[in-house]
Amino acid sequence: MNSKLRAALLLNAALAPLEAFQKLCQDYGPEALDGGGEKLWKELGLRPSKQARLDELLHQRDWPERELERAEKFGARFLSVDDAEYPQRLKDIAQPPIGLYVKGPADLSALSVAVVGTRRCSSYGKSVAEGVGRALARAGFPLISGGARGIDAAGHRGCLSEGGVTVAIFGTGIDRTYPMEHRDLFQKIAECGALVSEYPFGVSGEPWRFPERNRIIIGLAARTVVVESPDDGGAMITARLALDTGREVWCVPGRITENVCHGTNNLIRDGAQPLVDIKDFIQCISGHYGQLTLDLDSQEEDLPKRAAPELSTDEKIVLALLQRQGSRTMDDLLAESGLSFTVLQTCLLTLSANGLVISSGPGRFSASA
Repeated sequence: MNSKLRAALLLNAALAPLEAFQKLCQDYGPEALDGGGEKLWKELGLRPSKQARLDELLHQRDWPERELERAEKFGARFLSVDDAEYPQRLKDIAQPPIGLYVKGPADLSALSVAVVGTRRCSSYGKSVAEGVGRALARAGFPLISGGARGIDAAGHRGCLSEGGVTVAIFGTGIDRTYPMEHRDLFQKIAECGALVSEYPFGVSGEPWRFPERNRIIIGLAARTVVVESPDDGGAMITARLALDTGREVWCVPGRITENVCHGTNNLIRDGAQPLVDIKDFIQCISGHYGQLTLDLDSQEEDLPKRAAPELSTDEKIVLALLQRQGSRTMDDLLAESGLSFTVLQTCLLTLSANGLVISSGPGRFSASA
């Protein structure tokens, strides 16, 4: 095992920040980890709890080698941040993990949609989540969720029912089944999608781990759909993280008298896109060129294809930013593109006219595909 992979496994297991791994490799060399101590840990910016965990792992003989053996036996792989398969989109969040454990064939870099919501969902919410999952599968979009009861499970099952690809992000090690009644569901997901976790093998579920894993859900997804959530629901953490990261958020409106809908309704009030028709949603995120839109009624529609328009360099810059970063304001795009206001405004008008950019909320823009 090379020293860089060894360092990635150890620091990832200690839940060290990515900056610590990068500083180690750039300033000291990854091999310095084995001979390190309190001085090095402090220079890497590790908190006492992470220092203690790292010391514990280093005192366990050949822990990284045995961890990779466990992964191989389980049929999983470990992707470090330097691995070509590590998704670029995940690197754009505030605290990307140093590595991921992955079981399943899914391409984590594919343009995907997160579907999240409360565990205590209504029958209506469950039906909508399943419908969105089926629609995404038919349109060829992978579905990302957390594998929890309620909305998460409904989305996963809807996607699987149409032969789609779905990815479950665990708040435990991927060898732990939580909740236990989802054992069969997780087995099906691993066959055609993926089970993913930043946590090493054997790590059990603790309440704080599940909000932490939500950042990985939004990091992998280009868009997030919140089906039902109260104001204090975990899905609200996911949605706020998505908005803070500049990713597009869609919410299913609910009854104003139902607590289970307060969170989603408030997100719409604050600028999230309302998802009021699944077919329209799929058509919107599928774009209008080089693809066929989806017929949810399983009826064939011969829709003409449009050739991708020729874009100027400035237009390509703006489109690439929106595809990578998600929903952005004019101010965001001005700062990130380096273009003048007049040039940026012209680019957005041209891209919108060609169906490549859509409005994703008041004063916000997103790539349509």
